[in-house]
Amino acid sequence: MSYGNKPKRKGTMKAKRTALRLVMITVLAWSAVSVTVAQAGSVTAGSYPATLTGTDLNTIHGNLARFTFGNGARYFECATATLSATITGPTTLVKVTPSFGGCFSNGLTSVPVTVTMNSCHYNIHPTSEITAWISFDCTTASEQIEIHTYENSTKHKENKPICTHDIPQQGPVGLIEIFPRNLGTATEGFLLDFNELAKFNAINTTPGPLSVCGAAVHKFTTGSLRGEYAFVGSSFGTHTPIMVE
Repeated sequence: MSYGNKPKRKGTMKAKRTALRLVMITVLAWSAVSVTVAQAGSVTAGSYPATLTGTDLNTIHGNLARFTFGNGARYFECATATLSATITGPTTLVKVTPSFGGCFSNGLTSVPVTVTMNSCHYNIHPTSEITAWISFDCTTASEQIEIHTYENSTKHKENKPICTHDIPQQGPVGLIEIFPRNLGTATEGFLLDFNELAKFNAINTTPGPLSVCGAAVHKFTTGSLRGEYAFVGSSFGTHTPIMVE
């Protein structure tokens, strides 16, 4: 816009260019820290409230669900893993509660493990139809995910862990992938593929034997998750399609 003679117009254009640069810098900075807002996807269902149940397929990559710490020398696998959530309408944020069973440590010695979620869960925030951010959150600020390792099955039954790895609240910790499944059917759903894309911090808080527990009191900054969860939806006991749009 012009507000007078040439000198004023030149000053105005310079101010406009400066303002434009500031706007562009602001937009770029906002995009870097708020990509989930700029590129939000939405999880929807055919009817509400909808219960979302995700079962780990264990077969896409030929491996069990896994928590990995550090450079991969310490990891825990689980024979069964499920994710569950309830949505009451279209949403850009899904609170998912994990459940794990038949877990064991794979270090120099394989021993029983339990994963205790406490009040913690995964927050899944789709950025598009094909990717989502994941973060760890807990209802109580002082709680965290606890992975207890036991010396043997007897100690496991007695609930006497030999060491504990803690995963505190944090995030977003990385992206996971989304794939549609059973398109156009009553069981239409989607697959969440962690595939070790989610990276988190964890702490070995209780010292124990190196062969079972790994390094004593050590913070891991490159923990990762692995799992491929096939989600289906139900509403009042009947299948309902669920999808990410």
